[in-house]
Amino acid sequence: MKILVATGPAHPLYYPIVPLAWALRAAGHEVLVAAPESFEGPVRGSGLPMAPICGPLDMGEVMSKDRTGGRVQVPDTDEEMAEGIGRGFGRLAARTLKGMSDLVEGWRPDLIVAEAYSYAAAAAAAALHDVPWVKHVVGPGDLPVVPWVAAELQPELKELGLAELPAPDLILDNCPPMLGDPTPGAQPIRYVSYGEPGTVPEWALRPRTRPRLLITLGSVQPQIGGAPMLGNIVRSLGMLDAELVVAVADHLVGQLGPMPDSVVATGWLSLTSVLPACDVAVHHGGPGTMMACLSQGLPQVVVPGRGKPLDAIRRLADLGAVRHLPPTELSPESMLEAVGDLLDGPGYRKQAQGVADHIAQQPSPGETVSVLVDLVTKRQQS
Repeated sequence: MKILVATGPAHPLYYPIVPLAWALRAAGHEVLVAAPESFEGPVRGSGLPMAPICGPLDMGEVMSKDRTGGRVQVPDTDEEMAEGIGRGFGRLAARTLKGMSDLVEGWRPDLIVAEAYSYAAAAAAAALHDVPWVKHVVGPGDLPVVPWVAAELQPELKELGLAELPAPDLILDNCPPMLGDPTPGAQPIRYVSYGEPGTVPEWALRPRTRPRLLITLGSVQPQIGGAPMLGNIVRSLGMLDAELVVAVADHLVGQLGPMPDSVVATGWLSLTSVLPACDVAVHHGGPGTMMACLSQGLPQVVVPGRGKPLDAIRRLADLGAVRHLPPTELSPESMLEAVGDLLDGPGYRKQAQGVADHIAQQPSPGETVSVLVDLVTKRQQS
């Protein structure tokens, strides 16, 4: 089969789908990634070929500026946030729809596998080419943005003869049942952590003599004003007898301020390379970061940013696998107390390992390949 993997230019959207793309390639299928030209580096790093569907595109600009180039208002409420993000993904779809359509028409895939927010792929598959498409969930807490995506994309949908965004032929859900209500009819798929390949740091391979903490606020939050907050968290945890690993974009390291001597690494890190060498994670609640930590059985302190999967975070907190620390309650004292709880008692680690075991019981990407083959076969026979 020929499978087109569609993604926006964002690591948290693309990385969860890479293991399935690998499984499809390993099974002998032809895989091509469709993404904006500026995302070539991450796709190349994943070992997959890419076809650009538009020129260079910055995700931050798409989300923060309307179609005329004017700045959009920063949302104050969750409802406003859902509208803002939805319209942003609608603008992304509008800018990539023609390139996506031309690629589908020219390459003629048998199947499109799209991450959850690749709405251009959905529209192109359904309206123009009658290609079956599969939605691949990127983690717990799919944002309720579809109505706002459809509203923003209305001119393009109307031109294609679509009254609404088309539904997928199949949903692949990598959020294990214990973290949320399963999507009716969805095919479960195991979350397999992926990060850009590279050299594993020397410190991650040697035995440690004291606890090691991974601290991150993800790839977006530090770029929109969160760097000082990250720096403050690191400095507060510098009071512990522990090693600190700070994952942040390289160009933002200077904005963190002075770092304590216990910091062993700062900068852009592949979580799959360093998480096995850590004992606790402190982060912003991003689905990819949270799932990567859970798959390693790591207890976590979660300080959720705007738009993060609060229901899943609360379930994990109730289970005793994470400490939920709302931003309004964040202080050096509360952070030290929360991390101390995770380090001092075995209960959090035991519960986190239980979640990791639950994740491991879900069908692997390799097992999912036959499901996709059956979907295409039935479509071709109908």
